[in-house]
Amino acid sequence: MKKNYLATLRVMIAAGAVVVASSATFAEEGQFYIAPGLQWMNFDNDRGLDDDTGIAVGLGYDFTDKVSGEFNISDIDLDGLPGNDELRHYRLDLFYNFDQKIGQFTPFVVGGAGANVFDSGDDTIFDLGVGLKYKINESLEWRTAYRKFFDQPSDLNDYGFDTALVYHIGAKKAPMAKAPVSAPVDPDTDGDGVPDSRDACPDTPRTHRVDARGCSIAIEEPARIELHVNFDFDKSDVKAQYLSEIRKVADYLNANPGTTATLEGHTDSRGAEPYNQRLSQRRVDAVKGVLVNQLGVGASRLTAVGYGESRPLATNDTDAGRAQNRRVESVITYTIQRFELR
Repeated sequence: MKKNYLATLRVMIAAGAVVVASSATFAEEGQFYIAPGLQWMNFDNDRGLDDDTGIAVGLGYDFTDKVSGEFNISDIDLDGLPGNDELRHYRLDLFYNFDQKIGQFTPFVVGGAGANVFDSGDDTIFDLGVGLKYKINESLEWRTAYRKFFDQPSDLNDYGFDTALVYHIGAKKAPMAKAPVSAPVDPDTDGDGVPDSRDACPDTPRTHRVDARGCSIAIEEPARIELHVNFDFDKSDVKAQYLSEIRKVADYLNANPGTTATLEGHTDSRGAEPYNQRLSQRRVDAVKGVLVNQLGVGASRLTAVGYGESRPLATNDTDAGRAQNRRVESVITYTIQRFELR
């Protein structure tokens, strides 16, 4: 019987070599593992043995990521027929892992040959089974399998359930992902979206939209300042209520030193025309005086012209119309520049 067992082992080793040699992909490096666990046996009724559990240990080698070979020994104390107090169970198995997973579990099939060594004698056995693996980490996994054992030459069939923790000796840790090395980036110091290498306008405000050259996009819009100062009948005194209007003209002129303004004085039609001409000049000179003496505008930048009653703004036939015509006015048209914002 022992010769039969040894012959079977030789056959299984040869078969394992053939399977591994024909495997499509080999692991870059093989890896040994050890698998301590438990073995439960459901013996054929004709053996006269009770079902029992013992300890087991396997020593294996991963030929590829799918194919492994393992030598396993289990020791079971038996209850049943006299003279069969202990079973030593030896087997050499091949495992094949499937690509498809069941949740987090990897299914596999297993088959092999070995021997049952009872106190009363030895039997050659073959086994076939299916099982599941669960990877705990790079070094450790849990494995369980259900097998059928074919006893030769007695034709007895036993069933077994085994479970083990599989520790891969010298397992390599998964390499840490390395941050991709980015190519050197052309800096954009002012953050306008145009790299410094082609930024013609460095340090543009971050709130401005810029063109392809990195310069703020300017928009020019026409604008005007209108001055209207009205006077009482036959008066040339500037009322306090108009100082804020006059200040707008002064602020613009002071902010734009190259700008000049023309002030125009007018009257209604009551009174003699020569008198109205002089009255309109006094009125426009009064407004000019406020700009020069109170608001700091240079006198040379202001032209004051009185037109008398010759340019009415409204009808002189009503009090309301005549009140509108007693005036000093100025219209300054200019261009303002603003920048597009992001």
